[in-house]
Amino acid sequence: MSDEQVAEAPANAGEAPSGDEDWRSMISEDLRGDASLAHIGSIDSMAKSYINAQKMVGADKIAIPGSWATDEDWAGVYNKLGRPEDSAGYELETREDADADFTGWYRDAAHEAGLSQNQAAQLAKAYEEYAQTAMQSQEMSEADYELYEKQVKENLQKELGNTWEDRIAHANDLMIELKAPALSNYTLQDGTLLGDNPEMAKFFVKVAEYVSEETGEDSFAGRESRPGVTIDDLQSKLSEMSAKGSPYWEKMHPDHDRAVNEVLSLRERIEEMKI
Repeated sequence: MSDEQVAEAPANAGEAPSGDEDWRSMISEDLRGDASLAHIGSIDSMAKSYINAQKMVGADKIAIPGSWATDEDWAGVYNKLGRPEDSAGYELETREDADADFTGWYRDAAHEAGLSQNQAAQLAKAYEEYAQTAMQSQEMSEADYELYEKQVKENLQKELGNTWEDRIAHANDLMIELKAPALSNYTLQDGTLLGDNPEMAKFFVKVAEYVSEETGEDSFAGRESRPGVTIDDLQSKLSEMSAKGSPYWEKMHPDHDRAVNEVLSLRERIEEMKI
């Protein structure tokens, strides 16, 4: 054989074809251009794809309902995805003092929404963590509010002089005389109470002093017009309203806001009677 003949022999003579196009040349021409084969780069890849498809045959599959599906159609999907047979079937980790009515409502709502056991449990846990954080934040706010009240008293003492407590008491008596003590518990936009606002307190003092000058009355009936109520009575009621586990500590409880306002009112009345 001449050198020229050796040079003309293919370098890969006798070897199997390789490359993306080579394996496609082994199948019918009408199948080569099918889009489903575009991602397959070799015979091995095609074999693996086929094996995986065979494993899926007979597997439990869930058909997604179309736009005309009924609630019953979706109920079947939710059940296959892990929703309990009824709302009582949810296993939730709750605190010992958790509100039974709220827990029952949550189970019913979760079941109606189609949540699986795992989804309902995770959502309940997330809410519990949020509620704990919110309660801690509220407790911090109360501590901050006590500091705010202290600063208000210092401000009033500076503005009204050493008799500031008597003058504030005189203004409170006027509010009671006018049957408007609840006005002091009105919550302002910044979260503070109207009665704890130093500017409003000074305004009420001026009004009370003006009324006294005009009427010639040195005092109003005020606190003396409330017979039979002692500081011990109010303190006992305050302890009852602010006890652990009461609506006062449960931010999501329907009576929470009312309890908070009543506790603040009781504290205010106790301070008034100490004057």
